[in-house]
Order: sequence, then C-alpha cells, then structure tokens
Amino acid sequence: MKKIFLLAIFYFVNSSYAQNKIENTSPLLKKIKVENVQDTNFKFVQNASISWNFNGLELNNADLSIEVVTILDCFNGEQASEFKDQFSVLTKENFSLSGNTQLNHLDLMAKCFKWRLVSKTSVTAVSDWFYFSFVK
Repeated sequence: MKKIFLLAIFYFVNSSYAQNKIENTSPLLKKIKVENVQDTNFKFVQNASISWNFNGLELNNADLSIEVVTILDCFNGEQASEFKDQFSVLTKENFSLSGNTQLNHLDLMAKCFKWRLVSKTSVTAVSDWFYFSFVK
C-alpha cells in the first residue's frame, strides 16, 4: 500500500511539471523568422534577425516567449551541452504581436545559438530547439 501511495505522489509531482510539445507545423512557429544578416565588418560572419508577427492568430491568453541560448560547443548543433548565456528575446513583460530583434555575434560573444518558442497557458508547451551559426 505504501508503494502505491509513493508511486501516486511521484506521478502527481511529475505530471505537474510535464511540458507539451509545439509541433513544427504550428501556426505560431510559422510566424517566427530567423534570417541571416551580413555583418558589416566581417565577410565570413552573418548576424541574426529574429522577427515575429502573431497578428491574426488566436493566442487564447497564452504567454509567449522566444528563448535564446548561446552555445560554446557549436560543432554539436542544437544537441550542444556547453552553454554560455540564456535569455529571452520576447517575454511576457515586453510582449508585442509583431516585432524583431537583431543578434550580433560580437555582442553575444558566441559563434552560434539555439532558440525555441515557449507558450504558457494552463500548461507549458515548448517547440524543438532550432540552431543558428554566425559563421558562414
């Protein structure tokens, strides 16, 4: 009986932290664009422009954020495990239906980063990580 009780508690705690997945075909992800911008100082470097436009979508009071993690071991792509910094480009505090931000490799002091979309309603849903390299 004690084992069943402990198992029930374990299941309850884990289910409260469960995250749903945002599919890659989601309309939310289709409204986010990460584009290359040629660096003015270096020909072998491209900077990133992250833009979003959620106009026309029903957000259902979801708190959307775009998380960015700068990576130290770029050769592993989005599977990297050595990170430098983590920050959010779009958060609940600075949310707008449309906007953009520029990420410069010199400002971040990184050669690459990964990003994902996070949607918080009654449950948290996250997308897969997407990889961007500043080096051509």
